[in-house]
Amino acid sequence: MIAILLGLLVFIAVGIGLTFKLRGMPVAAKAEPTKRGAEQLSQLRWRDFARLVLQAMHSRGYRPVIEAGGPTDGIPTDGSDILLTRGGEKVLLSCQYGTGAIVNAQVISAAVSSASLRGAERVIVVTPGRFESGAAAGMALVELIDGETLWPEVRPYVAHPDEPMAPAPSASASGKSMAMAWGGAVVAGGIVWAVVNGIMPGDTAATTDTAATPTPVAAAAPAASPAAAPQDDRPAMPGVPTDVRELDERRKEAANAVATLFGVNRALWSSQSTLMVYLSSPDADPMNDICPLLEQYPELAASRIQLQPPEGSNKQVRFTHCRAY
Repeated sequence: MIAILLGLLVFIAVGIGLTFKLRGMPVAAKAEPTKRGAEQLSQLRWRDFARLVLQAMHSRGYRPVIEAGGPTDGIPTDGSDILLTRGGEKVLLSCQYGTGAIVNAQVISAAVSSASLRGAERVIVVTPGRFESGAAAGMALVELIDGETLWPEVRPYVAHPDEPMAPAPSASASGKSMAMAWGGAVVAGGIVWAVVNGIMPGDTAATTDTAATPTPVAAAAPAASPAAAPQDDRPAMPGVPTDVRELDERRKEAANAVATLFGVNRALWSSQSTLMVYLSSPDADPMNDICPLLEQYPELAASRIQLQPPEGSNKQVRFTHCRAY
C-alpha cells in the first residue's frame, strides 16, 4: 500500500510540475529570433493593423468620418479605405496589408480614383511592406508610408514594442505538451512504485490482502477513469469562440484581410471549408501572405484555398491549403 501511495504522490507532483514548466516555455523555438520593429506590424490581423494606423493618424490630428450605417470606430468590416478629416480637409487612408508586400502604381492609382469619388483632397497609402520604386510618380497629394516609416509613429501604441512578438501556441502543440508532462509523470510514478515495492516485499502481500477483502465498490472507482478516455465531446480549441455568430465574424474578418493582400482582387468563402481567392494577375501567388493570416484563426488554418485566375487567363484553377487536416 505504501508503494502505491508513494507512486501516486510522485505521479501527481511530477505531472503538475512538468505541466507548469512546459506551459511557460515557447511552443516552438524558432531558429532565428523574431525580427523587431516594422516586421511586428505584418504579424497583426488587418483590423488590428488598421486600428494602429488610425491611432497614428489621430496623433496627427485626423479623425475618421463615421458614415451612416458604418462601424462606430471608423474601421470598415470589408477592408476598404477609410475616410479621414482634419480642419475641414478630407483625406483617404488606404491600408495595403500583406507580409513583405510590394505596392505598385496600379494600387496607388486606384486609391487616388477612390479619393476623388469620395471627395477627398489627399491620399495616404500605408503598408507594413514597401512600395515599388516610383510608384507615386506624377501623382500629386499622395503620401506613401511603408513599414519602416510607419513604425516610429505606431511604436507608442504597441505593447512591449522592443520585444519580439511570440507566436500564439497552437492547440496541437498544447496537447503535445500535456501528453509529455503526464507521460513523464506516469513513468516517474511507476519507477517509484517498482523501487519501493522491491524494497518492501511485505507491502505486496498487504496490498493483495486488501484487494481480497469485500470492498468491490472502492476497487471499481479507479476502473471508471479509463472508460472516460474516448473524448467524444471534445472541448473547443483554445482561443476559438463557440458562438456561431462570432465564428462567422471571424471567417468574414479573415476573408477581408486576404482581400487586401497584394495580388488579390477579392476573397470569399464558397463553402464552410473553402476560401475562394480571386487573383488580380495570372502570375500572382499570395500563398506566403495568405497562410499567416489564416493561421491566426485555429479553426480556419486547415481550410482549402481555391486560387482563381483572372477572367480570360489560360491558367488553371489551383486548390491548396496551409495546413493538413
